Amino acid sequence: MEYNVVRLEAATSSEHLRALEEVKNFRTTDLGRGGKDRWTYRLLPESALDIELQRRSVLRSTSFVDSITFQPCTAHTSPNQDRYCTEEWDLQDGIWRFSAIYDGHCGLDTVNFVHGQLPAMIRMSLQVLLSKYQSSAVAPELVSETISHSIQHLDNSIRADLFDLLPCDQLESMSDFEFNRLTKQQSCRWATISARCTQGSTIILALSDPQRRNLWVANLGDSQAVLVQKGTDWTGTILNSLHNCDNPAELQRILREHPGERECIWDNRVIGYLAPTRAVGDTWLKVPSTYTHRAFAKHNPKWISPPLLADYAGRILSPPYVSNVPDLYHLTLDNDRETFLILCSDGLLDLYGSSGGQSSTQVLANKWAKIISRSLVHSGKATGNLAFYLLRDAIGGSDVSLVSQNLTLEMDEKWMDDVTILVQRLIE
Repeated sequence: MEYNVVRLEAATSSEHLRALEEVKNFRTTDLGRGGKDRWTYRLLPESALDIELQRRSVLRSTSFVDSITFQPCTAHTSPNQDRYCTEEWDLQDGIWRFSAIYDGHCGLDTVNFVHGQLPAMIRMSLQVLLSKYQSSAVAPELVSETISHSIQHLDNSIRADLFDLLPCDQLESMSDFEFNRLTKQQSCRWATISARCTQGSTIILALSDPQRRNLWVANLGDSQAVLVQKGTDWTGTILNSLHNCDNPAELQRILREHPGERECIWDNRVIGYLAPTRAVGDTWLKVPSTYTHRAFAKHNPKWISPPLLADYAGRILSPPYVSNVPDLYHLTLDNDRETFLILCSDGLLDLYGSSGGQSSTQVLANKWAKIISRSLVHSGKATGNLAFYLLRDAIGGSDVSLVSQNLTLEMDEKWMDDVTILVQRLIE
């Protein structure tokens, strides 16, 4: 057997220098995990950090809101599951402003459904309400009810579609052959329903009236809203509690609703699986376990193995375990104070290592207020994306090495949650 031998010339000294030059800025990190595993990142010069952050983010500014969404991990393996919406509604009494962040989990189907349907549902319901009560006479609590009912109706529609295709009593008596035949005949419909039922989305949204006197905030899940106001100093006020098991009130609510069920909360998650305790979707945690055993296990979702899914299904004894009822907050704004509203997905809190505790989040709220005040001085009111400045601080601020790590880490798995930030100008 003959072999073709490839002979390579030895590198010259200048080529050695170029090779060393190419790798001199590479560093490794253990991400604070300890152990032997290390991951490579590229140390960027300070002058390149903002440019690289802008390149890896999606930024947008409108007349009333600055936004940014960020996921530095490889897009084809870790797509950003956050969605956001900013709209102005020209209703009969003037321009209403609506903004929202939807934080999806386990896939894109449910979060895209929420993103596509919810704004129009709230707008139409609000329009009916304004027509009925002649606009200015509408009580704030009625607007709150309108928002809450719209969110619950959207979630209930997912469950209704499931029950329409597969009534519970019919599913229990159905043979595997009959189930397979039905889902094959209704393959497109079943694919849509099963995806929405096994995925979920949290919601944080804000609505302000034309006079900018009233602000409504709705929360379903673990995203955060913070009001930033200028007084003798700039301060941040937390507007909502988070719906997760770090919130004692949420933990007690679930334990109270499922007495004697030791595994309804396990490992600080709903049945050991889900971190947020309220969401749209996650329907398999809201319906009898028959659906998980007979239907969703056969759907074989990519996000979970069949044995693990069967284990979780065994803990579903008295659904629902995940609530679709949002918390609503109404505020009367002071038109004499410069005011901003920050909405953010939980990924921003995670970057600071915050669990959502009241004290730690209050520290962050005041920190964000200071960042906004400095950014206004730095950029003026007409230019500069305020959400960008918040994100830059969260990924490391003035720590060049940490910012570089968060931007250029080379790692196969997703090392950072999706981050979306909206900064709305309420009163200027």
